[in-house]
Amino acid sequence: MKLKWQSYPASLLIAATSMILLPIGVKAEVPQTNSNCSLEAQSDIAPQTLATMAYRGDFKKEGIPGYYVLETEFSAGKITAKEIVQAAVNACVLRPQYDVARHNDYVNQVKNEIELMIQEED
Repeated sequence: MKLKWQSYPASLLIAATSMILLPIGVKAEVPQTNSNCSLEAQSDIAPQTLATMAYRGDFKKEGIPGYYVLETEFSAGKITAKEIVQAAVNACVLRPQYDVARHNDYVNQVKNEIELMIQEED
């Protein structure tokens, strides 16, 4: 009996060969996310948007009150812009890699936006 050599597409051969050559036990690098998040957090949100979210009470579950209580506590120094940004991370709005300590400019912009909102309400 004579065997016939069949020609296969090169892509099929490459795919089959690459499966054999891949090292076993190598894990792909997966970006860290907050395991409590059901939605994918954003890496960049405008400070004005974040301030508006805080003002509306979107971070109430994270301990940041909204509206008049936010105005009062923010003005009294009981709530800071840094806490608001951290609440956004905890609420899965910003990614956990968004290190508040390294983003002072962003925190200051959120602070300025909250202060503007408070001034506009007065």
